[in-house]
Amino acid sequence: MFKEFNAHPKGIKTTDCMVRAISTATRTDYLEARRELNRKKKELGFSSYKDTQFLYKYLRGYPRLIFKPVKGEPRIKGSDFTELHPKGTYILKMAGHITACIDGVILDTWDCSYRSVYTAWEISTIF
Repeated sequence: MFKEFNAHPKGIKTTDCMVRAISTATRTDYLEARRELNRKKKELGFSSYKDTQFLYKYLRGYPRLIFKPVKGEPRIKGSDFTELHPKGTYILKMAGHITACIDGVILDTWDCSYRSVYTAWEISTIF
């Protein structure tokens, strides 16, 4: 399931999916989430927090679900994920996108539920 939600304080639709997903899943102020990501990227030696490897290092320590491809079968889609995980808070690494899923609902500025899910991190309420 999908519900339109934009964590950006000015409601701007921009290419900030990492910040929106982290802010939404952790229930953190958008600007605070962006400051934290910028601080962490420097600390971890990345030039951008949009780097996929940064995401993996940033979320290290959180329970991680990996959805490996199975030959001859389609990958799990965001819509499938919401049905399989109706409870809990997750950050989803999808094909070319990152989003938040809370209690079986993808919260984002656009419906990305058709995209393949590669990895999901379960985010506890205490981030």
